[in-house]
Amino acid sequence: MRVRSLALLLALLVGMLGLFQAVAVLAFSYNTMSRSLDEQRRHSLEDTLKQVTELVNRQDSSAAISGAAYQLAEVLGRHEGMHVVVESGNKGETLVAFTNVGKESLYQLKNATWAPDAFLEWRSRETGTKMLSVASTGSTRNGDGYVMVLTAERRADDEILKKFLLTALTAAPFALALVSLGALAIVHIGLKPLNRFRDAAVAVSAKNISARINPEHLPSELLPLGKAFNGMLDRLDDGIGRLSQFSGDLAHEMRTPLGILLGRTQVALSQQRTEEDLLRVLEENVEEIERLNRLVTDMLFLAHADSTSFVLAAKPVDLATLVIEIADFMELPADDRGMSFLISGNATLTVDASLVQRAITNLVSNAIRYGTPGSVIGLEIISDESTVRFSVSNYGEQIPAEHRARLFDRFYRTEFSRAREAGGSGLGLSIVKAIMKLHRGSVEVGSDVHGKTCFTLIFPIHLARQAVQV
Repeated sequence: MRVRSLALLLALLVGMLGLFQAVAVLAFSYNTMSRSLDEQRRHSLEDTLKQVTELVNRQDSSAAISGAAYQLAEVLGRHEGMHVVVESGNKGETLVAFTNVGKESLYQLKNATWAPDAFLEWRSRETGTKMLSVASTGSTRNGDGYVMVLTAERRADDEILKKFLLTALTAAPFALALVSLGALAIVHIGLKPLNRFRDAAVAVSAKNISARINPEHLPSELLPLGKAFNGMLDRLDDGIGRLSQFSGDLAHEMRTPLGILLGRTQVALSQQRTEEDLLRVLEENVEEIERLNRLVTDMLFLAHADSTSFVLAAKPVDLATLVIEIADFMELPADDRGMSFLISGNATLTVDASLVQRAITNLVSNAIRYGTPGSVIGLEIISDESTVRFSVSNYGEQIPAEHRARLFDRFYRTEFSRAREAGGSGLGLSIVKAIMKLHRGSVEVGSDVHGKTCFTLIFPIHLARQAVQV
């Protein structure tokens, strides 16, 4: 059965651990007590054996041993559950045997394998009682030999062990319940800091995402979680802010061409127009519709690129050949401004050719659009130990440092009117960044005081290695 409460689960785990420890302690205690009782019984047998041996050794002959039976009984009477049997060493005649246990011990003496320390553990066939025997040999004053077996019943020891085990097993459920309840209370106290995460999560909404976890009083185990939680909220806050700004920018970008289309159409319909006038209006409207179409297409691409389901159609691509094809395609707009291309370097990459072509085309288009007329646009490929870098450089106005970090934001322009007149939507560099992110690369921009601006696509070296392997 699945436990849905974390506190209950932890309490059960602690209870199980406590039960395991209790069983281990019980087994250790039982074993220790059993060994202790065994040692005590052996010492008792050894002491009694010394007394009985001294008494028997003082007898004049083996016949006198039988006569001293009452003395042996007196010695054994001081020790509960003690039995003795004495047998003549040469005739095999039983001289003293008070009980059947003593007689049975003689059978064990002759048929059992005794331990090196002369002790033997066995059970009575009549009662099943556990016995411990010790054997000894000696002789009387006249030299008659004898064999003596002293036996102690272990019934009392077994009773002590049974009572200990019964007491422990009876108390175990109560101890387990007490440990589990205590663990449950401790877990509830220990999990209280997690309530701060709950409260912060409850307070978060699309309109209020300012809630944060104060790490000052968090346990050290929860500090990484607190930092991760705050970091997640920071990313969400930034994402919501960007989304809000993006929505406003998108509405602004679409409002302009839609307003133009609506105004032209209303003016055209406000009075009689010739066929030529209407055709001219339609042609002008086509330009705005194409701008809207490009805007929607770019937006759909960015939305697709942001999703985790985007799949690259990667294959080995000769970067220099791709750059030459782009330069040939962009030659006409470059000639219109008296600009030319200088291509250098080469590398082979495993990339999505159509996406990389689009990224490079966007950079080259910007270089033509914003570069100084009559200048040279540099297209350079450089490989090193960790990356393959493709740079597009041109000369023009310097891009201020405060604008460079935001150049890749969607709809961001440094010169709004100029970009719109040139047909830009403010999404070109955002698309470049998205394409490089899909390839696990990056894009950088630099602009110096001399007016040289350089955009660099940075591809990880493993893309080049993959191309070589293929």
